[in-house]
Amino acid sequence: MRGRFLRVNQGRLARAREGLAPRQQTLLSLLALLFHVNHPLLPGYVSDCTPAGVSGYTPDAATLAAARQLVQDFSCSTVSVCPSQPIHGLFLMGSLGTLAQTAQSDMDVWICLAPDLSDAAVSALRKKCRRLEAWATSQGSEAHLFLIDAQLRNDEGSEPRQRLLLDEFYRTAIWLAGRTPMWWWVPVQEEARYAEFTRGLLDAGLIGGDETIDLGHLAHIAPGEFVGAGLWQLFKGIESPHKSLLKLLLIEVYASEHPQVNCLSLDFKQRVYANQLDLDELDPYVVVYRRIERYLEGRGEAQRLELVRRSLYLKVDHALSNGEAGTQWQRRLLKRLTREWGWDEQHLALLDHRSQWQAQQVSHERRALARELSVSYRSLRQFARDGQVPAQ
Repeated sequence: MRGRFLRVNQGRLARAREGLAPRQQTLLSLLALLFHVNHPLLPGYVSDCTPAGVSGYTPDAATLAAARQLVQDFSCSTVSVCPSQPIHGLFLMGSLGTLAQTAQSDMDVWICLAPDLSDAAVSALRKKCRRLEAWATSQGSEAHLFLIDAQLRNDEGSEPRQRLLLDEFYRTAIWLAGRTPMWWWVPVQEEARYAEFTRGLLDAGLIGGDETIDLGHLAHIAPGEFVGAGLWQLFKGIESPHKSLLKLLLIEVYASEHPQVNCLSLDFKQRVYANQLDLDELDPYVVVYRRIERYLEGRGEAQRLELVRRSLYLKVDHALSNGEAGTQWQRRLLKRLTREWGWDEQHLALLDHRSQWQAQQVSHERRALARELSVSYRSLRQFARDGQVPAQ
C-alpha cells in the first residue's frame, strides 16, 4: 500500500517541479541534503553541532551533482551526520504540485523533528531554517521552513495544531525525504482503532518504528474546531478571499456532517487503497471543489455554487483565454472543469480581464465574496449554538 501512496507522491512532485524555474528545482532537490549534513560551504550552515541527519535518507546522484555545483568534490562521507538522524521527515506543503501552483507560489516545507531534541538543538535548527530561507530568496524562491514536532506544534511553541490542519496535511503534503506517515498503513475502516491497529503492525514486525512518523488519526474532530477554523479563515479572507471562501465552505460541509465527518483525507486514503490514482481527481483543489459542489447541489444553492466556481478559477489564476498561463496539465484540467460548468469563451475572457473591470463590477464581486464569507461563518456559529459549543 505504501507503494501506491508513493506513486501519487511521485506524480505530484513531478508536477511541482514542472512548474518551477531551474534554480527553484535545484533548491527543492537540495533541501533534504541540506538538513542531512552540516557543511560550512553549503547554504544554511550554522555549526557542526546543529542537529543533522534525515531518517533513512541517501542522496541520489542528481542531488550530489547539484551539491557539487556549490562545493567542489562534495561527499557525504566527509561531513557530520548525527547517528540518531533527528530529522524524521521533510514534507512540501501549500500549492506546489496542485492546480493552483503559479510562478509566484511559495515553497512551504514542514521539517518533522525527533521528540527528544533539546531547546538549544531546536534553536540551532531554527537559525538554519532562517538562513536557508534567505538563500532561497537569492535563488528566486520564497520559502517558509517550519519545524514541527510529533504533536504538530510548530517551532514557536504554539498550541497543538488542530485536526483540520492534520486533515489538510494528509491529503496535500508531498513527501520529500525521511519517514513516511504511519497513517498510510491504517485502512479507513480502522481509523477509530488507530492506536490499536498501528501497535499491532509494529508488534508483528510488519513495519519498523524507524520507518514511519506518527502524527495521529482523523477518526474524530472536536466540533469546537470548526468555529475556530472558520473565524481564522474569515480573518484570512481579507488577504486571500477566494482561497478563504473555499476553505470556509469546506469547514461548513464538515460541520454539516458532524459527528460522522468524512474528512477529505479519509476519502483520499480510500481512493488510494482502491487503486484510484488519477492525479487530476486527487488534486487537492479539485477534491475540495467536488465536495463543496455536492454539498451545494444537494441544498439547491446554485448561486453559491457559481461563486465557488469563480473563486476556484480566480484562485488558481491560469487565464484560459490567454492560452499560455500555467503548465499543460493545469490548462487541460481547468478547461475540463470550465466545460463542466458550461462556461463559454466570453465568460472566461470576462474573468481573465478582471483588472479592466469597472468600479461597479469590482464592488459587486467584492460584496458577493464578503456576503458569502459572512453567511458561511454564521452557519458555523449556528452549528456551535445548536451543539452548545463554546463560542470563538
